[in-house]
Amino acid sequence: MNFLNRLRPMLLGAAALSLALAAGAAQAAWPERPIKLIVPYPPGGLTDVVTRTIGDEVGRILGQPVVVENRAGAGGKIGLDAVKRADKDGYTIGLAVPATMVSLPLTDKNFGLSIQDFDSITIAIETYTVLVANPQLKISKLAEFTEQAKRSTRKFNYGTPGAGTSYHFNTVRLERVLGFQATHVPYKGEGPALSDLASGQIDFMIATNTAKAFIDSGRLTALAVAAPQRVEVLPQVPTFRELGIDFTTDGWVGYVAPAGVPTDVLEKLNAAFSQALKTPRIQQNFRAMGYTVIANSPQEFRRIVEQSTQRYAELIRSGAIKLEN
Repeated sequence: MNFLNRLRPMLLGAAALSLALAAGAAQAAWPERPIKLIVPYPPGGLTDVVTRTIGDEVGRILGQPVVVENRAGAGGKIGLDAVKRADKDGYTIGLAVPATMVSLPLTDKNFGLSIQDFDSITIAIETYTVLVANPQLKISKLAEFTEQAKRSTRKFNYGTPGAGTSYHFNTVRLERVLGFQATHVPYKGEGPALSDLASGQIDFMIATNTAKAFIDSGRLTALAVAAPQRVEVLPQVPTFRELGIDFTTDGWVGYVAPAGVPTDVLEKLNAAFSQALKTPRIQQNFRAMGYTVIANSPQEFRRIVEQSTQRYAELIRSGAIKLEN
């Protein structure tokens, strides 16, 4: 009996050690199966194309395929809610953009998600935006546009893909920087707004690369791009910085995991994304699209989201952005 009493702690200790070693081995072996990457938007769009390009390379680096799954709906809520509720093992991650991490959490009380529900992996790329104007204004430079907006006997108006979107917030910020006020005309998407701008129904807007076809055909006038440097796809258009204007927009594509994923798994994901984004093929592809590779740390990702949230919240508090819900 004494022998059994002495043996029991030894057996329990050995069992605990075996479990610890097994758990450690499992973590060290991650990933052991394919990784699901949820894009909360339909296939074929900017975020989908970018994600599939990066995902293939991340899968090669990790030795397991990255399977992209499109779960669109509710402004990104459906897909990201699936990420939030997934197992915290790193095998389900998702795409995040300023709309889902910043503007919708502030402006839509039914959205129900925020950066606090996720662990940040990385911001992969920064997308450019371009200030475009109706050619009927007969201006070609930002200074001319600003002067005309200030002196016009009527208030200029601008379009956005919708009230409370990042484009709405950023245009109000631009008004403040340039020193004039304009009337907001919200649309259901960027396409209808660009079409009305080209036909003279509105005066200006901040647009994505979707505006390039309008610019190339002369249907819109490009005045400045919000980007660290001139973009290859619009080399003739100066940056706001070149023109002495301190103005940037929130345009990026990032990736997140459910809150609570083990630190070592997050580190492996961040390292794989960073390595993928440094490959010459991917860098060349994104430069040709006008995008800037970022590949930052999880901490920097969260800091950027928090800073943008503070800027947007201030615009709401001041009454510059009025929300219906």
